[in-house]
Amino acid sequence: MRKRNFDNYVRLPFEELPSLIPFLKQKRLAKNLSDDKAVVMANLYECLMDPQHTLPKKNYKIFTLIEDLGVVMQQIGTKGGGYYGPYRRFRIMFNDVEMVVGLGLNRYAKKTRSIICVSLQIGMEGKPHHSLQLAVDDYMKFNGSTCIFTHRGNIGLGALGGGKNIILREKYVQPLYPSILIKNGYLLGKINKKKLWNLDDRSVTKFVENLISYAIVRDLYREDVKKAANWI
Repeated sequence: MRKRNFDNYVRLPFEELPSLIPFLKQKRLAKNLSDDKAVVMANLYECLMDPQHTLPKKNYKIFTLIEDLGVVMQQIGTKGGGYYGPYRRFRIMFNDVEMVVGLGLNRYAKKTRSIICVSLQIGMEGKPHHSLQLAVDDYMKFNGSTCIFTHRGNIGLGALGGGKNIILREKYVQPLYPSILIKNGYLLGKINKKKLWNLDDRSVTKFVENLISYAIVRDLYREDVKKAANWI
């Protein structure tokens, strides 16, 4: 696999995406991820790394995109260890607070699980953390040529343990971002898996908007729990 440069990134043609799988399984994905899912993750990885296509700058439903910051190598500390890798980052405004959101691919649980990570931090100098780790093993499904991303709502609260899905759903997602609600969880995206993905494609843009919005709402729940426990 040839070395890639984030500042002068050259996309692989769609038919060559499978050639990226060995590289990703060395660095970013679990080795046991099925090839059909791995090639979709290769498509997403290329999409996030590509500087030629940017997330449209506009007012989204619950946040405003100020700037697509491109790709940086980012360190994220977690209770179960740390992550280091390339993240596509976006500077946004939510409720008059400036935030930086990052999207990246990683693996966890002894490197046997592949995850789409959404990091959040307050301001450009804040400390990033993962608000969402979406396990593609469980939450990415196929319906013909459509790739479907969902989540059931499980949420960790760090040292405070696990959160309650019903509280997240009824007190945070329902009033703030109800468009992702489905019967048994949340629908985050539907994208055609048979073509290259770009951040400015409508379905990909919606997927990214949903990921960012869901991550923000999850963190609102976390912050309220910490305040109630006098952790803040």
